[in-house]
Amino acid sequence: MSDTKDNLILIVDDTLLNLRLLSHVLENGGYKHIKAQNGKEAIELAESKKPDLILMDIMMPGMDGFEAVHKIKSKNGLEDIPVIFLSALTETDDKIQAFEYGGVDYITKPFQKEETLARIDTHLKIRNLQKQLNDRIDVLKDREVELSRLNKKKDDLVRMVSHDIKNPLTGIIGLVKLMRDTDDITPEERKHMLSVIENSGNDLLNMVHEVLDRESKKDVPESLDLVDIEIVKLIERVISMNKAKSMLKDIELVHNVEPDGLRATLDQNKIEIAINNLVSNALKFTPSRGTVSLSVNQNKAKNTILIEVKDSGIGIPESMRDDLFENEIKNSRKGTGGEAGTGLGLDIVHLYVSLHNGNIRLESEENVGTSFFVELPVKPSPE
Repeated sequence: MSDTKDNLILIVDDTLLNLRLLSHVLENGGYKHIKAQNGKEAIELAESKKPDLILMDIMMPGMDGFEAVHKIKSKNGLEDIPVIFLSALTETDDKIQAFEYGGVDYITKPFQKEETLARIDTHLKIRNLQKQLNDRIDVLKDREVELSRLNKKKDDLVRMVSHDIKNPLTGIIGLVKLMRDTDDITPEERKHMLSVIENSGNDLLNMVHEVLDRESKKDVPESLDLVDIEIVKLIERVISMNKAKSMLKDIELVHNVEPDGLRATLDQNKIEIAINNLVSNALKFTPSRGTVSLSVNQNKAKNTILIEVKDSGIGIPESMRDDLFENEIKNSRKGTGGEAGTGLGLDIVHLYVSLHNGNIRLESEENVGTSFFVELPVKPSPE
């Protein structure tokens, strides 16, 4: 606990003799203090100096001690300053009124030096303890805010990664079950399925590792880690992650990138997650023997790349389109293969595209198919 001699005391009395006497007592006690001879001056000093304790006379001309204390405590930051009233008034009603106005103690004049110093020291110690408690509360509040931010960041990461890998994992598990339960698979077909499972699994594992590693190091979850990437490699990894699912549902999964060697400065993790989300959704809502295509083209005039994910699926009802990129729960529905309705995850896609200063739109016709178009600047701003 800090020494009470480090605290500042404001003494208020309209009688100069009383003011000098109080000042002398405090000086001998080793206390720092400032003086005021009326309520107006007391208010001004309280605002400018912010004392740790006020010794307030009651009977003063113009503005009495009660009114002065009321005005002091009505000001922001001064409401917790303890006030000891010093007065010649001895009636019980006067003392009760003093406590009603926020006084913590009442000393009757003429005061006893030792008693007054003891009461001052006690209330200053209480004041210092309260300050320490408030400081610790502020620290705990800051920690609570930080923990809340970290928990949100963790939840966002878990949701982002788990949503993005569910469909590919379903495909991997489905192929394993197919190999286990079907006797008429040729050795070549089995070898091909194992290769798809291995590649899909490795790509999924790499994606999870990279996302967790990069995102966990960022102070702001919605910040970008821009790197120069070759678009075809990103697209091929998305295709690989979803190959097992396409085989399981007997959906043709094709891709095309033009021109060859197309590059862009993007946050690889976020754009890969966004595209993977669109492809996995397309597979989810496309019936067997359908087609899902992923194409990328460059628009040199606009200095953008256009990514299209097109399917021959069940389409998106008009009623779902208004808030399709905002309401994950409302837009949840089962896939054509009975896949669990855990939401489309398009809010994540929209967020990541927007962070790149890009835009996303869709064209859809029920029972015909859906196309999502993502347009991204080749060199987006990190803002």
